[in-house]
Amino acid sequence: MIKSMTGCGRSEFTLGEETFFVEAKSLNHRYLDTKVRVPDRFFGLDNRIREEVKKRFSRGSFSLVLYCESPEVQALRVNIPAARVYLDAAEELKKELGVGGEVNLDLLMRQREVFTTEKKLVDIEAEWGAIEKGLSAAFDQLEEWRIREGKDLEEDLIGRLKAIEAHLSRVEARSPEVLEAYRKRITEEIKKMVEGEVDEARIMLEAAVFAERTAISEETVRLKSHLAVFRDYLASDEPVGKRLDFLCQEVFREINTIASKASDAGISQTVVEMKSETEKIREQVQNIE
Repeated sequence: MIKSMTGCGRSEFTLGEETFFVEAKSLNHRYLDTKVRVPDRFFGLDNRIREEVKKRFSRGSFSLVLYCESPEVQALRVNIPAARVYLDAAEELKKELGVGGEVNLDLLMRQREVFTTEKKLVDIEAEWGAIEKGLSAAFDQLEEWRIREGKDLEEDLIGRLKAIEAHLSRVEARSPEVLEAYRKRITEEIKKMVEGEVDEARIMLEAAVFAERTAISEETVRLKSHLAVFRDYLASDEPVGKRLDFLCQEVFREINTIASKASDAGISQTVVEMKSETEKIREQVQNIE
């Protein structure tokens, strides 16, 4: 059973009287990459979330957001020392420069340093049980999504593997016909050259050389083996995306070799179709975990 690297999940959990939400999304990535965004009160939770992602998934670009839909209004504290600094500075300016005017409340209210907010931190260790449950629920949804898409990918890939196997069967069936057609052609050519007298040994030699140069039996055997291994990987419960990508390269190599040996328009056209299917398979494999 293969899994896609694309999916999303959402869950919620409560801490005290507040409800928090977890949104997790994943996209294609060559490795495992996790970006986390949490409120300031969850300071230190980022790395712990990354570890949880690593436990559940092996590949993908993950984006995880934890937030409170109705954030608590943070209490303000007046920074009296900072206010005194402004007042003292104003008095010094008046005295040194001889200017008039008063520092009023409106001016002090506009100074950011005069006010501070109380940051309410979450005790991660004490609340980890609820947080972990929320993360797990979001990951469950995300994984279900990836499994559903994985099934669609598997159906598509199996269909394309069957198409390649059908094309390969046509190539194998056509290959002896090409050799026989070549034998007949050189026989006719030799007859014209020697006015009807034919050297059968020479024809056999020419045919043998042609057969050796165009033989594709080794390539077809290896290609069939690669396709069989591909099917085995699709049935595996382990992450196989990287192995499938490598296997696609091997399939391409055998098909290209067959193409280079082809001396027949029919075989060449069939090989083009095989290449097209393999390219589509490789595109799909990029989305497999």
